[in-house]
Amino acid sequence: MARWFMVLIGLLFFSGQATAEDIAIIKHVQGSVSIKRAGQLLPAQPSNNLEAGDILITAAGSRIGVIFHDGSVLTLEENSLLRITAFEFKPIESKFKFNLDLSKGTTLFETGKIGTLAPDKFSLEVPGGSIGIRGTRFLVEVR
Repeated sequence: MARWFMVLIGLLFFSGQATAEDIAIIKHVQGSVSIKRAGQLLPAQPSNNLEAGDILITAAGSRIGVIFHDGSVLTLEENSLLRITAFEFKPIESKFKFNLDLSKGTTLFETGKIGTLAPDKFSLEVPGGSIGIRGTRFLVEVR
């Protein structure tokens, strides 16, 4: 009985570890870029995966390039802070959601499939407003 209980606890533990879902991959990093995840500051490296809720922080002279699972491409320039608030890309179920929050800095963004299939499900929050996108490439700077 105790053995089955330990197996059950192990399954619950490992299933909890797998709840975070990869939503993007880092393609390139220049300079000092950090990922703030669950209160921890992690160094960003090419090939690292990103999760919803991650905050990208670039230092002076630094930048990062990211490709999301829907094909969207994001470049975050130096001295920027961007939070990936939400990302859901499940085309078979028609579930789409993509929300970013740029607190400061500059980002160049090119929308992927979500921008084409469900453009109303994409938003970029900036201090004092929100930007809706309808399938395009754009540059936003927050000072």
